[in-house]
Amino acid sequence: MSAIKTTSLISVCLTFVFLFGCQSENDNQKIVGHWQGISWSVKGQPSGRDAGTVHFEFNADDTYSASFGAQKEEGKFRLVKSNLYTTAKEQSEKMVQVALPSPDTLIMDMNRAGTLEQLILVKR
Repeated sequence: MSAIKTTSLISVCLTFVFLFGCQSENDNQKIVGHWQGISWSVKGQPSGRDAGTVHFEFNADDTYSASFGAQKEEGKFRLVKSNLYTTAKEQSEKMVQVALPSPDTLIMDMNRAGTLEQLILVKR
């Protein structure tokens, strides 16, 4: 094989490696949409918080917004298997475990300073 053909073949192979190897693996599209809380428990017991005031909006461009009453948050997100990573503007990344038992139900299992909490949201 000539040196030019070998160089061309190597260039094509490297292009494919960079194009497909550098893409992030995530499942973001599974949670794109508007979600509203329906249940919030702490250590398996009702939390007493109004889950209906919790809203998440996950967008196709990997951005999100969240609100809980008057508290608001915006940033970037990524869903990798059962871990949801969020990075609010000017804050550190946070991670919660999630489950999608159906396309319209999202369960977030959280650990708030050692206290286990679960938030169940439905797609609106």
